[in-house]
Amino acid sequence: MTGCLCRIVLSIMMVILGIAATCAAAEAGEESLTLSARAAVLIDGHTGLVLYGYNATRPLPPASTTKVLTGILGLELGSISEPVHVDYRSAGIEGTTIYLQGGDVYRLCDLIKGALISSGNDSASAIAIHLAGDEKKFSALMNYKAQTLGCLASRFGNPHGLPQTGHLTTSYDLAVITRYSMQNGLFRSIVGTKSGRIRERSKGEVIPLYNTNRLLGHEEMGWRITGVKTGTTSEAGQCLIAAAEKNDQMLISVVLGSSDRYADTLRVLEYGIKHCHPVLVRRREPLREVPVWRGSRMTVAVAPEKDISLLIPPRLLPFLEKRIYLEPYLKAPCARGRKAGRMEILLGNKVLFQTDLVTLNNVPRG
Repeated sequence: MTGCLCRIVLSIMMVILGIAATCAAAEAGEESLTLSARAAVLIDGHTGLVLYGYNATRPLPPASTTKVLTGILGLELGSISEPVHVDYRSAGIEGTTIYLQGGDVYRLCDLIKGALISSGNDSASAIAIHLAGDEKKFSALMNYKAQTLGCLASRFGNPHGLPQTGHLTTSYDLAVITRYSMQNGLFRSIVGTKSGRIRERSKGEVIPLYNTNRLLGHEEMGWRITGVKTGTTSEAGQCLIAAAEKNDQMLISVVLGSSDRYADTLRVLEYGIKHCHPVLVRRREPLREVPVWRGSRMTVAVAPEKDISLLIPPRLLPFLEKRIYLEPYLKAPCARGRKAGRMEILLGNKVLFQTDLVTLNNVPRG
């Protein structure tokens, strides 16, 4: 084995061990919840930190939660307005559909809506065939994307989540994929839509869309559920990925193999809301003073360029560290908003958040 290959294998092993250790620590360090789900996880939607886990790295069939990855790939690989001719293979697919007909023409964005809002297997299949030629080739793109996000325990065999041997992922991997996807504004808007409609481009037929997520818009202790995707098959059981938001904070929960996904999801989210402490550092809040050479004043205050907002389990608070790196001095004239350093929030060796530190005032020459 070459040295390069050894380094690659070692890097992959370190990622796997790091994920397993993080999830295991979450499971061992927190109280157990009474869940019907076979696996569950809760992460901070901004930092990715695992706040709660139960069998979080256990590979399981994900059913239609698969479509989260299909949807984000559709948005990234295609143009949202490009026309898609529905393949006859997609129109004849089993399971939940929005009743697409072979030869129909839709905008790519509308098919993504059909897959993410109404969970249309035909929509997901049409996206895959349009972008990659067939579902198998699209699945290769899905697996590549998952690996680039660090989801090394996932193997996707199709774009819709219908039962297939080897089509498996973990609750943790789905949370990671969802966290990434929610950074896309259009994706976030689509999965937060309760109902809508799409129009066929050649005949003008309208298809209504209704979101399959009954928790969408639900409020829990001031937090509002803003997405993201359901899934159900006899093999996978009930599955649900949910995002809950309050101010600048976001929680992402995943339950797989549940007999009551809504109750399980609310229990997991409630745990995070009650037990995880918010850590807030406000934008423009003065933190330090930096010397100014030849300025009208000797120092200038610096503050974070953007808000820092994250959630931490109580057991990890003692291990949280804030590091500030500053320029030794700034030379006048010094404009407001000039970069003067950076701040990092760390947990162990992992950087959870970082932002530049900028000056709060103008300092002219003295």
